Amino acid sequence: MLVGALIAAVQLTGGANYQEAFAFPESDSQTAQAVVKRDFPQAAGDVNRIVFHTTTGTVSDPSVRERVQPMLKKVASLPHVDSVASPYGTHSPSISRDGKTAFATVTFDAAASDLPEPAVSELIDTAQSARSSTLQVELGGQAVAGVESSGPGPLMAIGLGASALVLLLLFGSLTAMALPLVTVLVALGAGYSVAGLLTHVMSLGSSAEGIASMIALGVGVDYSLFIVSRFRSLLAEGRTPEEAAVGSMNTAGRAVLFAGSIVVLALLVLLMFGVSVTSGIAVVSAIEVFFTMAAALTLLPAVLSLLGHRVNSLRVPGRRLVGGTTISPRHRRWAEMVRRRRWIAAAGVTVVLLILTLPVLSLRQGNPDAGTNPPQATTRQAYDLLSDGFGPGFNGPLQLVATLPSSSDAPTIEHLASAVRSEPGVASVSPPRTNPAGTTAVLSVVPTTSPQDEATSDLVHRLRDTVIPRATGDSGVAVHVGGPTASFIDLSSLLSSRLLPFVAVVLVIGFVLLLVVFRSLAIALTAALLNLLSIGAALGVVSFVFEHGLTGLPDSPVSFAVPVMMIAIVFGLSTDYQVFLLSRVQEEWHTHRDNDRAVRDGMGRVSGIITGAAVIMIAVFGAFALGGQLLFEQIGIGFAVAVALDAFLIRFILVPAVMYILGERNWKLPRWLRWLPQLHIEAEEPHDTTPAKQPSLEEVRTGGHS
Repeated sequence: MLVGALIAAVQLTGGANYQEAFAFPESDSQTAQAVVKRDFPQAAGDVNRIVFHTTTGTVSDPSVRERVQPMLKKVASLPHVDSVASPYGTHSPSISRDGKTAFATVTFDAAASDLPEPAVSELIDTAQSARSSTLQVELGGQAVAGVESSGPGPLMAIGLGASALVLLLLFGSLTAMALPLVTVLVALGAGYSVAGLLTHVMSLGSSAEGIASMIALGVGVDYSLFIVSRFRSLLAEGRTPEEAAVGSMNTAGRAVLFAGSIVVLALLVLLMFGVSVTSGIAVVSAIEVFFTMAAALTLLPAVLSLLGHRVNSLRVPGRRLVGGTTISPRHRRWAEMVRRRRWIAAAGVTVVLLILTLPVLSLRQGNPDAGTNPPQATTRQAYDLLSDGFGPGFNGPLQLVATLPSSSDAPTIEHLASAVRSEPGVASVSPPRTNPAGTTAVLSVVPTTSPQDEATSDLVHRLRDTVIPRATGDSGVAVHVGGPTASFIDLSSLLSSRLLPFVAVVLVIGFVLLLVVFRSLAIALTAALLNLLSIGAALGVVSFVFEHGLTGLPDSPVSFAVPVMMIAIVFGLSTDYQVFLLSRVQEEWHTHRDNDRAVRDGMGRVSGIITGAAVIMIAVFGAFALGGQLLFEQIGIGFAVAVALDAFLIRFILVPAVMYILGERNWKLPRWLRWLPQLHIEAEEPHDTTPAKQPSLEEVRTGGHS
């Protein structure tokens, strides 16, 4: 009922209104944009290009003009199109030297974030209607790129399919397999609706919804997996469906509440950057994770209590219910092997993680340009045509915006243009364009390198730090470097400068929470260090893979949103797995007061479910890496690698090895910290405490199937 009401509310408000806005403080490029918007209002609309290329003759041939000029006339009459600059003028700079490629500039009457999608789609359709067997027509620009993006829909379907397969193998029952999927789909519907409502009061990009859906799908299926597994194991112990539902909430439910709250908190810490892009991702992701957690804690137990033993119906042939409750011999043997080789295991895994972290030292953040889009995308085709015909820097011109104290400062602008034109890395500089009042001048600077090239970033910093101050002197002329390329360079620099404080805040939060939960200084410190290793190794893999073009796409920097998102999410998931593992180890410690036995038996009881949860996460995030969209590829591969390293290297080898090394020091709390409160993750369940009655790994994992 709630989901239906939320969906209806979104429809009544006209549907979601996602806007790709890039607002961030302390930026020279944002100042330039504000000055242009104030003094050149007619040029404040989004600018896109229609690029055409002929395979025979030149674009000036009558046969080509007969197709292009009527098309441009139709484009000029489309809604929201303010002007169209045709390439067919005397000595037009819009035609390449070989005459085979040209472009028309289309200026909309609003920024890309304010344009309705149908208006941009109509532009694309109208322009491409001029195509022929010898004439290629493509489009580029921010508005076109926003419409062209297919979003996460197909990737969501792949992720759901992969999750279904893993759940079926884990549970051996179609009914049990369906429950987590239905729960997470209901939660995603509610979260998507609330996010849609928020788009009417704050700027949220469509990419934020895609990233949020990926995160929520992964964690949501995992949360439901924990609860369904515990419910089935309690049923196998002889509990009634009602008792099993209550018991699963008192144990797995509490862990899910804690883990989900950690993920939401980690996401909201992203708000400290003060950047609209990361804030939008944080808010939407936090909303959707909250609803997946809420659905797992409310809807799922209600359905489970109604289903009762029918949760095991529609079983896969060959799987049967068993009543044994012993610890898994396989995982116990693994834990014992780690104990015997604890120093080698700890040193070996640490060295591997440090090696994987090394590429972070040369991590280059940026905004991958259209040259990294899928080859079939029209924005990629337009990018390649412009790059081949006019040079790679043509796809990302810089904008020099100068405010003039008086009209007598015009010679200073001419001198500035001459100085910039002679600077290495500059392909061309346009003549200055002055507003009617004569108070502002704008120059367009085309670099010799592509927008995402590091040399372009170096050029922007060189212009600001040396070229412009030297050219303007003490004239009083203030010059700002703007344009989309400079904006993304500034955004990447801002996020990089705040990355270390962000990491520190996240690690302190994790340290304090684990200190309160386990009342152990060693466990809290170890977890903080291991989280740092996990995040560093995953970022290192992403940096190496994408900066060397190992995915089949061209080399590219790591998107500015990826490191901060990975830190927030990997921290949340790592803490989740750490709490789930150590809460069971701590339970064994309280029972036997034997550290080695606690580690061995605790791992034996929960290793199976952690494995299943990790495999589901890897499957979901890996599916998002298959879509051919660079942002989703980077985040998907980064998250999948992080989960794999965390679950299989850190939780299964490094954590137990370190706990074996520390021994009883794992459970010590300094006297000066004993005032801290204790937070119980799992409530005590009334059950027979003899070893024979302890829940087994296989029943935790499969609810009684073997």
